[in-house]
Amino acid sequence: MGDCLLLTSPLRGLKEEFPGFQITVLVESRFAECFAGNPDVDEVLSFRRKTEALQLLTRRFELIVNLHGGPTSLLYSLLARGPQIGFQQFQYRWLYSGLLPAPDASVHSVEATFAAFRWLGVRRSVPPGLRFEGDQKDANRTSEVRKPYAVLHPAALMETKRWEASRFAELARALQTLGLTTVLTCGPGEESTVNAVAEELNVCEVVTGPSITDLARLIRGAQLYVGNDSGPMHLAAAVGTPIVALWGSSDSRRWHPWGVNNVVVQNPFECNPCAGYRCLVAPTPLCIESVTVDQAVVAAKKLLAKS
Repeated sequence: MGDCLLLTSPLRGLKEEFPGFQITVLVESRFAECFAGNPDVDEVLSFRRKTEALQLLTRRFELIVNLHGGPTSLLYSLLARGPQIGFQQFQYRWLYSGLLPAPDASVHSVEATFAAFRWLGVRRSVPPGLRFEGDQKDANRTSEVRKPYAVLHPAALMETKRWEASRFAELARALQTLGLTTVLTCGPGEESTVNAVAEELNVCEVVTGPSITDLARLIRGAQLYVGNDSGPMHLAAAVGTPIVALWGSSDSRRWHPWGVNNVVVQNPFECNPCAGYRCLVAPTPLCIESVTVDQAVVAAKKLLAKS
């Protein structure tokens, strides 16, 4: 989800430079909604089963750009007709018609992808902000939330990126004293994480399993978004909501919120960044555990003062 949303910035720059281009995005079906209603994207392709990708055999494109590099994306690239371009560091790079320079690992992911688009002819020097429009005709009202409110998303795929539920609850109480209603959100299968926070609060709103469009609508109306390094954090950036990002194992230089007021709450560790599948230096992930509630409250007050 995060990768899809981060791609909306380079696509925006590409469409601005070449408005006559017809841009097709091939994406996993569960994340296709990230591009719904996006005026920079003319077509979204997604396949629930790999056999459905055989329909690509009938398609021809002037250029096919593989930004992922995995074996499945390579297969999809080769099924359609047209020159295929990948990055120099990709596996099986000899199968591509051309190669893009390897991305700079020291800059933000948006900047790295945008550099590849500049190599392809985009002249704009600074990447634009992220964009999310969503399929508004199919959007449902998630809930009637008393304003002003803050959205807290305590879930994350990896434990090394996941702040403790008790700390989210303590932060929620602090935000409530500032006059903010607190809304807890989570995606499908993450209900236990959000319930652990809700159990420690007397009053809160809980929204579980919303569509991407519904979650975006909820976040767009918030004074503040607080969450771990995850896809919904980038969704908050795409709709322009100020973000407190609670940071653990990953590289905040590359993955911090793009193009929006934000504070990354992170403490320095020599082992950071790491792959994040598990902590390699301690029984539990010290990096995310070191982030205190006081640090998060200070960050939240700073952003609220700006807005």
